[in-house]
Formats: sequence, structure tokens, C-alpha cells
Amino acid sequence: MIIIQLSGGLGNQMFQYALALQLKHLGREVKIDDVTGFAEDEKRDPALEMFGITYEKPDRREMIQMLDSSMLPWSRVRRKLCGRKKRAYFEEDKRYHPEIMTWDDIYLEGYWQTEKYFAPVAEQIRRVYDTEKLLDRLRENGMADGMEVWLERLAGTESVGVHIRRGDYLLPAGRKLYGGICTAAYYREAMRRMKREHPDCRFYLFTNDKAWIRERLTQAADGASGTEEGELAERVEIVEPGGDGSSDYAEFVLMSRCRHNILANSSFSWWASYLNRHEGRMILAPDRWLNGWDCEDIYRQDMLRVKGSDL
Repeated sequence: MIIIQLSGGLGNQMFQYALALQLKHLGREVKIDDVTGFAEDEKRDPALEMFGITYEKPDRREMIQMLDSSMLPWSRVRRKLCGRKKRAYFEEDKRYHPEIMTWDDIYLEGYWQTEKYFAPVAEQIRRVYDTEKLLDRLRENGMADGMEVWLERLAGTESVGVHIRRGDYLLPAGRKLYGGICTAAYYREAMRRMKREHPDCRFYLFTNDKAWIRERLTQAADGASGTEEGELAERVEIVEPGGDGSSDYAEFVLMSRCRHNILANSSFSWWASYLNRHEGRMILAPDRWLNGWDCEDIYRQDMLRVKGSDL
């Protein structure tokens, strides 16, 4: 049996479940631990249910056996004398490790952010994460308020979804890992490149800091009238689908419906672009993904890498 820890935000959980599907395809018994990874993360919860996903969970006995975590006196004494016999692997880097596909009887903790872990079951993955079905569930649950007008706009224009991630990326730990990559220079260069290839394109911004983006756009439009930067700003709209509790899912669906995508260094926009099925789509990504890590395997063949980050 393999137990995979579910953790992080929606995009990371999608990577973890994708690995689970590939391991099942290889004949492994796979269970999902959707408790441990959120025990100290107050901002996140298991997020895959909205896709209609169900999975088998390990029971307490299985977790204790796998992690050698029994609190019985003799077990605690044995661990002190002989060490913990934990059958687990923590993802130590961001590269693809094919040997994982040969393992069994192990607890896997990590994000597994590369399509190489699930390429053989790619079509199954796309069916599981079908955004049309996700949209239907949002509608059924009254969580699609405000989406219809945006769906029409995206379908009726040469739409480019631009993901700008702030929030936790601005905290000290976030800055160390993500900072200086998706800078203003990166977005300017990506938008210029997109405009050269698709002269009629319009940019639809998806962000978790709409107030900050709105202020910056106003400054660009007022202070750069008649310039290339001002002309780009006039092509921009901030996507605000509304709907109580629907924002992440609604924005995910809408981002995937854009004809083209400009990504943040975020698994959220990675997956939205992966589920973009438009022919001739153009996917632009930052040339660097994380600071201090080799992330070559996160890039797909359909991604074009754009420089413009602080080096």
C-alpha cells in the first residue's frame, strides 16, 4: 500500500492526486491522507471534492504502522533505543524521480510538480479535472454567480489569462522562495510577446490582490498615455467573478477557458493552462520557477519561457 499526503493549495493537491492515479494505473493500492498535511495549515483544506473526486483514506492503524508513530510505552522505548522505523519518503528536490513508480509500502510526502509523474494517464487526468463538469457543480451549488458574463467575454475575444500571485508570496518565507521571479518586467515582456503574436489579444488578470493591481493599472494608464505600456494597460481587465466561496474554483475555470495563458510561478496557473484545450494556444511561463531549486521538470513542451525576472 502507498499513502500519499494531501497538502498545500488546490494546484498542489491536483499534482498529488495525479501521482496517485498513475500509481493506481501501475497496480498499486493507494490511499490519501487528507489530515496530516493540513494539521498546521489554517489557511488550506482538502479541495478536490468539487471535482467529484473521492478516494480511500488510511485508517489510524495503517498510519501508525507506516509512520511508526504508536504512543504505546514499549513502542516509545524502542524508538528511543533503536530509532524510528518510518516507511516514508519526503520529496527532497523538485526533479522527477522515476524510481518512485517502483516503490510500495511507503508514505509519500511532497508536491510532485511535473507531468512526468502522470504522463501515461494524461487523458484520465483531464477527464478527472474536467472544468466543464467543475463549472456544472459550481452552478448546481449556487457558486457560479457572475461567471457567465466572463465566460462570454473570454470566448468572444483573443483572451489571455494572466495570473499574478501575491498574498503569501510576499511573506518573508514566500519572498525567499518565490520573490524576484514574476516581476513587473516579466509581465511586461510576456504581454509584449503575446501582443506581437496575437495583435488583437486582450489580457484578463487573475490575482489574489485585486486592489493592488487596480492601483498599478490606473497609474500605468494615467502616467503612460500614448506609450506601449499605456496601450497594454488599456487592454487589461481584472477578472472578478464573485460568488460566495467560489472565487478559487471560479477563477480556475475561467483561467482555463482563456485562449492563451501567462503564468505565475504557481501550480494554480500551471494546471489552468494544462487544462486549456484551445488549438493554437500560447503558454508563457517565467524562465525561473523557484529560487534555489532546480525546477526544469516542471516545464512542459507547450510552455514558452520568458525572461524578465530579477537575477
